[in-house]
Amino acid sequence: MSYLLEPLAVSMEGDLTELLQKFSLAGNELSGAILNLEDLNSGIKECEGSLIGRIMGEKVANFTGVKNFVAAAWSYPKNLTVMELGPNLFQFNIPSLKEKERIVEGGPWVIDNQVLVIRRWSEGIEGNYGDFTIAPLWVQLWDLPVHWLTKEVGRKIGAVFKGVKEVIVPQSGGKEGRHLKILALVDLSVPLLRGTVVQTAGKLKWVVFKYERCPDFCYNCGVVGHSERSCKEQRVMMARLSENQYGPWMRAGNTKSPSKERPLKPELSKDKRYWRF
Repeated sequence: MSYLLEPLAVSMEGDLTELLQKFSLAGNELSGAILNLEDLNSGIKECEGSLIGRIMGEKVANFTGVKNFVAAAWSYPKNLTVMELGPNLFQFNIPSLKEKERIVEGGPWVIDNQVLVIRRWSEGIEGNYGDFTIAPLWVQLWDLPVHWLTKEVGRKIGAVFKGVKEVIVPQSGGKEGRHLKILALVDLSVPLLRGTVVQTAGKLKWVVFKYERCPDFCYNCGVVGHSERSCKEQRVMMARLSENQYGPWMRAGNTKSPSKERPLKPELSKDKRYWRF
């Protein structure tokens, strides 16, 4: 079964309205086929139980690369088949219900610094970008008092995200110190949270967020999936806000603070994970 993304494909009423504004249709262009529910049954049966994956980024992924990635990342599920539906959009068929549940509930799945968001198939989901904007990401919580290093505190602070699936209290913090880790459901359609203000005993405390295996995001607006070069948001013109609102310091493992981080041109950085724009 093929899903070709034709330039003039009409999938929604809004698309049809736009099409009619562009072209003057006549004859068989207007009186097309009528599809009844029974005409769609075989196609629905093929799609039911499948998974739809969308890579949230502007770099178009290679089909073979995606196929190899999911096979390894998902521990080589038996009889896995992959179909490319369009740029960065894929359909996965896996017979085992247990394997599918593990994959949908698992993650994060990050390929070439871009998040692969997995959803169960439903009619029209492949054309709905909004269905893929929530993804799990591991977030580190920093600058916490030692008595805050509990799972209860992690879940409470993590409430600023769409959800918290898991909290880990690392037993050793290494040279960077102790912190909490939460597997948060992050809204990719809005800027990544740099941290949050926590109030306790009448005092305010700033908690810093750092993202593990952080996908590519815009250092201008903070949204995952595009670079500064293609960002549509207007930069803040005020001098004190025009730089360093978002940056590499939001990635776990980067120890530089925003005040110490000096803006670099993408082509000058040696770290391809951060600057491959």
